[in-house]
Amino acid sequence: MKKSIIALLALGMCATVAAQNEHMYIFRNNRSFDFFRLSDISEITYSGTGGKYSTMAVKTATEEKRITMQQIDSCVVRSTAIPDIYVNLTEYPDIDQLFDGNGFNKSTIYPARLRIDGNGMYDDLPEQEVEFRGRGNSTWSFKKKPYRFKMKKKASVCDLPKAKTFALIANYIDPSHMRNAVALWVARELGLPYTNHTVPVNVYLNGYYRGAYFMTEKIGIGSGSVDIDENTGMLFELDNALDEDYTFIYTFANDRSKSLPVMVKDPDLDEIKPNPVERTAYLNDWQSDFSRMANAITSPAGKRLADYIDVEEAARYVLVYALSCNGELQHPKSMYIHKEALGAGHVYHFGPVWDFDWAFGFNGYYHGDHKGLPFAADLEYAGASFLQALAGNQEFRTVFKRVWDDFYANIYPRMFDFIENYSCTIEPSARRDGLLWPDDNIGWAMHTSSFDTAEHAAELSSWLRKRVEWCNTHPNWGLY
Repeated sequence: MKKSIIALLALGMCATVAAQNEHMYIFRNNRSFDFFRLSDISEITYSGTGGKYSTMAVKTATEEKRITMQQIDSCVVRSTAIPDIYVNLTEYPDIDQLFDGNGFNKSTIYPARLRIDGNGMYDDLPEQEVEFRGRGNSTWSFKKKPYRFKMKKKASVCDLPKAKTFALIANYIDPSHMRNAVALWVARELGLPYTNHTVPVNVYLNGYYRGAYFMTEKIGIGSGSVDIDENTGMLFELDNALDEDYTFIYTFANDRSKSLPVMVKDPDLDEIKPNPVERTAYLNDWQSDFSRMANAITSPAGKRLADYIDVEEAARYVLVYALSCNGELQHPKSMYIHKEALGAGHVYHFGPVWDFDWAFGFNGYYHGDHKGLPFAADLEYAGASFLQALAGNQEFRTVFKRVWDDFYANIYPRMFDFIENYSCTIEPSARRDGLLWPDDNIGWAMHTSSFDTAEHAAELSSWLRKRVEWCNTHPNWGLY
């Protein structure tokens, strides 16, 4: 049967060999594979004895690859392939100087030339000069690094909103390469504004394949992300790292022992308020404004929540973390809140959602207990106290129940089609990534190879089914 399929594949290929973006992947039993762009193939032949094929030969202008039939597990032909991003660091023609010698410094900006081959899925991006650098916090310590690049002019890259800067997410501790993609898909389906998109890509540095990534927007104020006026609006990030230039601490009005770290993610206060005195006063005004909102959550007596936050958006935001069992917010980490302008005429909006590799039951090694509580039940963390106060507010709970019921009836059934389609799209790329980055115990977590893509997708779907059904009967929807 296998030989018949391969023979039919060759016949079908003859009619479409001129297609510029069709790719053929030949997966082997030994967890390796070959791939070819069909337009590069000049001939496929078979040889054997006794009327049985034993070898398949694929010939291109530069090589002839001979494969024993018994080694072949399956062949896959795709009419398009995910985009390839080629980055050449102009000052480091020998990439080993960075990875094996001096080390790639996250904060260093490297001049580079970048181009994108859309492979029929998206428009190509012509080669151009960019600034290339690392990104991430704990993820930067992994062998497979996350990156970002900045172009000279705003452009729409792979149909993402126009922007100068885009991020390349490595998904090193996510063998499915789908945790972020699923969470962000749900957020978009819920109608959360400014939700990031995920474009799966292959990344090459100085000609060396570095793995499967996804490209997404860099979170910040701008038309490509949080589209508010930077001269009047504010994007805060609640994160224990406190690694931005301007920060403050919110102390709970009802418990002075607990406090939240708050950073100004955007705008650049030095730019919009160049006068130091005005800048300090402006930040103080925002700190007071934020405190009034936070007090309405932590000390709600006599306060109407909707006067301070968009309750509907907050419910949708929290649902994504309930679904994924993402505990990052409890510390807090990577928690974004924004507002269009100071004063009572505007309310705070929770979002964008972000950072789901350490979620979906991931306990450092695999998808574990589906009954986890992302807003720590023991209130060990200030972020958990803040979010428990929000999730326990009756005004919030009324809205959340309606949002959850709508998700359960209308979005949840379609989620598994998304997982199946996305998994199919990234399979060749994820398998190749799994060969480059095999299983690796990194001490406090386990990186698992992504080669067995379908199995990882099935595991993720199974965990989600159990999680959703459990949350659906939990008195607090599995939050705390």
